[in-house]
Amino acid sequence: MNIIAKYKEFEKTLENIVTYKDLRKSIRQSFKFILKNNFTIYYLDEDNDKITISNQEDLDVIQNTENFEIIVEEIDDASELTDDSFQKLDKSVKETVNYFRKLSNGHANNDSNSPKIILQQEMEQAKEIIETTNNTQDILDKKRQRVIQEITTTIDHLRSEILKIENDDTEKRLNEKLEKLQKPQMNPSSLSKELSELPIIQQIEQAENNIINLNKVEREELKRNYNNLVKQVNNIVLSRQKNQATQIAQTKEVIKTEQKLKLQITKTNKKNQRLLKQYNGLLSQYQKKLKEAENKKYNFEKIEYMNKEQLENFLDKQMKEELKAKQEKIEKLKQKEEIINIENQKNEQEKLNECDQFEDID
Repeated sequence: MNIIAKYKEFEKTLENIVTYKDLRKSIRQSFKFILKNNFTIYYLDEDNDKITISNQEDLDVIQNTENFEIIVEEIDDASELTDDSFQKLDKSVKETVNYFRKLSNGHANNDSNSPKIILQQEMEQAKEIIETTNNTQDILDKKRQRVIQEITTTIDHLRSEILKIENDDTEKRLNEKLEKLQKPQMNPSSLSKELSELPIIQQIEQAENNIINLNKVEREELKRNYNNLVKQVNNIVLSRQKNQATQIAQTKEVIKTEQKLKLQITKTNKKNQRLLKQYNGLLSQYQKKLKEAENKKYNFEKIEYMNKEQLENFLDKQMKEELKAKQEKIEKLKQKEEIINIENQKNEQEKLNECDQFEDID
């Protein structure tokens, strides 16, 4: 298959890529003059998320896609070994083995007249080769241990991040606010009960019960009480209308707040689920890389990994890119709405102008 590889502002078409090894080799050859450090390979899916290609299985997913675009990104890690480290080690070991075979078979010194000192020198040279080989092996073992330690630290960091997300109580607190907001408010007392509790009502009732025995002054007082009662009833009704208007406004605000809280709960849930999926995926990858690094038969130079600091920078950069993409999407929607509003205003103006023309004709 053919793959289009992009590195910074450079672009190169890689042809006849079959294996993951071929892919990395072609990238190194294509960008050898500008690619200084180790690198990772990824592509962007439909949701603009980064999907890393780190093994043959990842490459098989896109195997049938022609002219597929991938992005190459450098990892600045000076602790990585060079490409020829293991080859040099294997060569030195083979030379040492072959040399001692010659010594044991009597071929180390073909000249019977050569002094014994030559044989001694050759033995010293062989000893130096063995010591160099052992030193190289020690260096490789130390580097292997450093790689294992860094991967273990990264795994611990990923586990702590997963634990933070699982223990995040943002969604719980938002639900508590929503439940508190949705609690029914106290029902206002009925109008009849409020009127029956007015003191003037009691006075009127007492006067009406004894209306036959009332004198002129008491009858005038009863009349005044009637008028006062009407005023008080009007005041109560006006007060209730104001309270009702206030309650309607408060209800609208409560509905808006409910909608905002529900939206925040949904966003928080989606964000946590997405992060959990991302961190669990990375954790699985790094656990696999740890097993590869611990396997002494495996060339750990090929293991691609990021230490804790590099991983944090990578995730931080990824989050910033996602936020930027969301902001751009929101701005595009706003621009579309503005264009639609302008077009609607133009259409309304044209309709008004047509109506004015018809009126002038009439």
